[in-house]
Amino acid sequence: MKRFSAFKPLLLAAALFSASAQAHFVWLEQGTTPGESKAYFGEWADDVRETESGYLKLLTAPRGVAADEKSVSVTRANDHLTLKGPATGDARLVTGYLNDKGVLSLYQPKSGRTETAARHALELVPTAANSNSFTLLLNGKPLPSKDVVVFGPPKWSKTFHSDKEGRVTITTPWPGQYVIEVGHLDKEAGGQWEGKPYTQTRHVSTLTFVMP
Repeated sequence: MKRFSAFKPLLLAAALFSASAQAHFVWLEQGTTPGESKAYFGEWADDVRETESGYLKLLTAPRGVAADEKSVSVTRANDHLTLKGPATGDARLVTGYLNDKGVLSLYQPKSGRTETAARHALELVPTAANSNSFTLLLNGKPLPSKDVVVFGPPKWSKTFHSDKEGRVTITTPWPGQYVIEVGHLDKEAGGQWEGKPYTQTRHVSTLTFVMP
């Protein structure tokens, strides 16, 4: 039995690595150039932004989505992904992390709340442009009874809940940037990601916007 003891720290480190990565989410922030957005992987409230030498490298097949559903170019930097697309409309990104248990974490961040149509599999859709009232949709259908976590200045957070029709209204008490996170595990959604099979999909959707 002693000959296996050297592997225990490695197994523990791998387990912690996987758990920490799955606790993270991806969020988008508008860049300084029109049509440019930056995606970060980590914990917004704790100012954690992963780098390519850490967990950021786990994210694969990043694809930007424009308002007309055409793909947007995505480039990688040390601590973020950069999207460069049209100067109008909301910015969206799809990327994923497939763990060794066959669960795909599908990250679907969006920046802006001007569009009232969903383009992600899981998305909070405003009832009107720039509204604080939303409908949570999964594959175009309302998703009820889900936690909707709102992070905002000054590192404040509050959990809301979608009702039986997927509707939720949030509060934004202060000016500044807000990030909303919603998660949903679909145990029947399998397929292939980058040529590797998965049996479940863990949807993680975020919405970022700025209150003046």
